[in-house]
Amino acid sequence: ERTYSLLGSFLDPIFGYSEASFITQMRLPSSNASFGTNPVADSMVIYLDYRSYYGDTTISQTFDVYEIEKSIYLDSTYYSNLNIQTYIPSQKIIATKTYYPRPNDSCLAIRLSDAFAQQIVAATSTQLQNNDNFLTFFKGFLFKPHPNYNQAAIIYFNLLSTKSKVTLYYHNNTANNLKYDFVFNSNCARINLFNHDYSSSTIQTSINDSTGNDSLLYLQAMSGLNVKIKFPYISNFYQQPLLALVKAELIIPIKTDDATSSLFKVPQKLLLVMYNSSGTYAFLPDYSVGSSYFGGNVNSAYTEYRFNISRYIQQIAYKQREDYGIALFVADNRISANRLIVKGPKCSNGMHLSITYLKP
Repeated sequence: ERTYSLLGSFLDPIFGYSEASFITQMRLPSSNASFGTNPVADSMVIYLDYRSYYGDTTISQTFDVYEIEKSIYLDSTYYSNLNIQTYIPSQKIIATKTYYPRPNDSCLAIRLSDAFAQQIVAATSTQLQNNDNFLTFFKGFLFKPHPNYNQAAIIYFNLLSTKSKVTLYYHNNTANNLKYDFVFNSNCARINLFNHDYSSSTIQTSINDSTGNDSLLYLQAMSGLNVKIKFPYISNFYQQPLLALVKAELIIPIKTDDATSSLFKVPQKLLLVMYNSSGTYAFLPDYSVGSSYFGGNVNSAYTEYRFNISRYIQQIAYKQREDYGIALFVADNRISANRLIVKGPKCSNGMHLSITYLKP
């Protein structure tokens, strides 16, 4: 379960269209909830705690809230490109919200339909007995943005904050102005969902180029773009006699003249992992030494990133490890929307491996 839930859509002039949705359960705070005799819903409001954003918050956004019809589970694995339609076959929209994101505010409030509020307040005592029963009765929400073909923003919400909740306002035979808070917590299954369309982007040609001749390379969070790197000739370098490696550093310069970088900020950190024989990812041997050794943070001038990969390079140079390649990602890839343009190996002063060594 990810720390933040992302919502929004925008058109990036370089990376194309991106969209973020999310699914979440809501839970009873305790067992045996009761709304009294003849309860009537007055309103029901979702409150989402703003945490951050990426892009332009001066552009309005619209999203729908759906009632999902297929259960999700905390102990199951879901991918960010799952087919949303299988969860909302009846298209039960229970709220539509148009707003200007205000991340400095405390919360975003979304009023749900009166019909949905009455559906919840009319739940039986069995359905309100415990969370297993309740989650069979109400399986969860899908938050899905309308397409926005402007340079808008992706908003980050913290559903684990105590500010995030769903409040039912109601009255019954004995009292008015009552309320009941449903909760989002760590026991709720949550899924971040992402969609990217590069068809109208300026990078479409680069994405389809497998020759490795790009002068620019593109990284994108929200399960977007990553870069694969290999070192096919490193063993040739190590054939020199009595050579002792001191340090091998991968240097990744940022394309600093990107006209859109003031709006679409570069990520604070990148992640570097290696491929294994099965094509899955594993940490490099240098990663275990510690973050200050391994690196990956943007420098203070926001011009480059550096990784110390001395152990990895030494192992592949001396045939102690097969070079299946390494993969470069935006860190926090599934809970942020950052993207980045870096200078590739074919660019002047582009990405390169800097080796410090001793010779007799």
